[in-house]
Amino acid sequence: MRVLELDFRREDRRTKWAGIALLAAGIAGALAVGGQYRALAEELAQAEAGMRKNALATRKQASAERSGGDLQRINAELKRAGEIARELRVPWNDLFASVEAAISPEVALLAIETDTGKRQVKISGEAKDFDAMLDYVRFLGSQPKLADVYLHSHQVQLQSPQRPVRFVLGADWVARQ
Repeated sequence: MRVLELDFRREDRRTKWAGIALLAAGIAGALAVGGQYRALAEELAQAEAGMRKNALATRKQASAERSGGDLQRINAELKRAGEIARELRVPWNDLFASVEAAISPEVALLAIETDTGKRQVKISGEAKDFDAMLDYVRFLGSQPKLADVYLHSHQVQLQSPQRPVRFVLGADWVARQ
């Protein structure tokens, strides 16, 4: 077998210059990439600063627009809350007590509609006959919490064999405050 001679210390002039050239090219490339990185970092910083400035301006503008819209919305909500509070203060028991006092086996109530702002009530019902309807209207007119009771409309139900009278009456609602 042949003997191997390994000489790691031997210097070859060609490889030495190739290594130095490769090192110089690597350093030059690193400097070029570093310069580009710094330029891009500055550009990014400027873009972020511009975005923060625009976002702040947009928030200020939106806040100004919202405050005007919020004020209108709050005023509308306050107005609605006032209306609800007025309706809750209405003495409903007085009205229902007056209507219930007029209960008759010959009259059936179908609906009660109120206009609390105008203090008016509209009562729909069905009576056995015309006389029962008129008695009901007279009795409601004698109630102290109802004033100006009037017959708004009536109609005899011809399709029914008993021929009941369907009616709508109106009244002013006298409520204590």
